[in-house]
Amino acid sequence: MIFSLPARCALTVGLVLTAAGPARAQVAPADQPAAPAQPVAPDPAATAEPATPPPQAVAESDPTVMKVVDMVRREMSTAPKLIEPNGYFRAGTGINSKGGDQVAFQAPGAYSKYRLGNETEMYAELGFTFNWINPDHNDGAWFKSVLKAAMITQRLGTFDAINPFAMREAYVEAGHVIDAKPEMSFWAGQRFYRRKDVHIIDFFFQDTSGWGAGFQDLKVGDKAKLHVAWLVSSAPTSVTTTAPDLGRLTKNSFDFRLTDIPVGSSSLELWVMPALAAHGNLDAAVANNRSGVAGGVFLNTPFMGGFNEISAEFGAGGAANMSSGIQAGNTPGNTGLPAGAWMFRVVERAAVQIDPKLSMMWTGVLQLDNTNGDLNGSSGNLWVSVGARPVYMVTKHLGGAVELGVDVVKPENAPAPAPASETGFLGKLTVAGLIRPGGSFWDRPELRVFATAAMWNSSIKGAVGGPAYANDTFGLTAGVQAEVWW
Repeated sequence: MIFSLPARCALTVGLVLTAAGPARAQVAPADQPAAPAQPVAPDPAATAEPATPPPQAVAESDPTVMKVVDMVRREMSTAPKLIEPNGYFRAGTGINSKGGDQVAFQAPGAYSKYRLGNETEMYAELGFTFNWINPDHNDGAWFKSVLKAAMITQRLGTFDAINPFAMREAYVEAGHVIDAKPEMSFWAGQRFYRRKDVHIIDFFFQDTSGWGAGFQDLKVGDKAKLHVAWLVSSAPTSVTTTAPDLGRLTKNSFDFRLTDIPVGSSSLELWVMPALAAHGNLDAAVANNRSGVAGGVFLNTPFMGGFNEISAEFGAGGAANMSSGIQAGNTPGNTGLPAGAWMFRVVERAAVQIDPKLSMMWTGVLQLDNTNGDLNGSSGNLWVSVGARPVYMVTKHLGGAVELGVDVVKPENAPAPAPASETGFLGKLTVAGLIRPGGSFWDRPELRVFATAAMWNSSIKGAVGGPAYANDTFGLTAGVQAEVWW
């Protein structure tokens, strides 16, 4: 299989070369209009005949030729590429107010933290999409393979060991293989699967990524689309019991989604995911491993040059974590969630462009769960989070951001030394100076210099800020960071 440009690209290139002659036409960047043709002054030394404009000037002064040039430029920019690199990284360093290394401030029992000026590791994802194009079979079908690796280092030196290193995606996808349903695609392997996240807290509140297979984008009616996937995960070790062992405990999740359902100007998504845990016995070691079901509804509305989305999700039993993965229980020998486990989650998120210089993202999270299944008569966990990050650009490339976030937690089993069943409070404020390409909230790369302050109550004293702030309820850090995705 080889790479080939569309036929019309070759045709338009030929037209340009024919019209412009041997000189190479100058093409303006895609985000700028083509420069107008400059008049060519006669050569003062030539008195008999006026100077003849060069072929390039002739071509650029011809509107027809310039239309062809623009078409070539568009074709080249949108033509399929054999290899498409993609990825993400963040890297930086900082100190705490006591002179030690930068620390992160996160409430125990919270699933995430407000991340601006509050990330202490270098994290990177590096991926490649390979588009397989066969010019001998121009039937519209397409195939691609995707590989993505992730790595973390702890900034211990200039030659950090990568720990851990993981393959996050390795799958193949094929589309337009059924003529009657050209919009459909099929995939198999390991992948990020239709994830949703709140960027400012790095919280993937909807994430069923994993190993499996499925199809996507089957049209239902005029606009709605159906997506179906089978996703599998296993416990890290075999379940050894007095009964015959079937090997590692396996959880099979069946993800059904109906997206792009029009509701006025909004778009509705419905999701349901039954999960089955396959095992051949119910003795003491595996008695609490159960199947379950999860589901949710997501309403996304265009808003102020961006979007606003509110969602509600619920999971029970083995699907109480609302993920395709197996979550460990808390009883000895238990490698899965108990039958009585449940979780309820509401997420509000928005990213808006108020004007060309001012953008903002905000979020609100309410989560109630009892992943212990009411063991010991406990009442479960509570996590409430509210925060925002406005970004203002003073010039095209220089600006600033402020991020304020508040977390309230009431954990069922808080990490030591925090006491269980007491309400904890953590507030975090970061002020950062930015260098970035422009005024969009999503513009990257971004360079930052920041100062972060956090305060928390005595209920979670000793569980926030690491050893540096083990005896405090206030912490302060400062540093620099870079973030980019492509």
